[in-house]
Amino acid sequence: MPVVARHHSIRDRVLASVDSVFAEPVRLSFLKSGAVDPARPAVEVEALLRVGGGNETNVAGGWAQGWRTQLAAGKAELSIDAALYAGPAIKVGDRVRAISRRGQPWFEVLRVDDRGETRLVMELGEI
Repeated sequence: MPVVARHHSIRDRVLASVDSVFAEPVRLSFLKSGAVDPARPAVEVEALLRVGGGNETNVAGGWAQGWRTQLAAGKAELSIDAALYAGPAIKVGDRVRAISRRGQPWFEVLRVDDRGETRLVMELGEI
């Protein structure tokens, strides 16, 4: 006899609460071979977009203090409530635009994790 998980209703309420406070509108643009994919029209969704300051590292890739040139790697992560997303499949190379942020920055999808129980998670790189 299968055991039913009792935490699902609590989990769903927590997700909805987090999204109601932290989610923002983003536009997903789908590409195929670097051009707009006509089979997957762009969609706007509410999602959690977290943009980190990036890690500072020197051009050699380490933390040595002798270098004067440092790079900030701009990374971001987008999380979409999987239960609410009905759009096309998101693939590496697709684009995300933060339409409510100053300058409406673009990001490229570097990795997609669609195996989670509750969220579609994309690792993004700044464009």
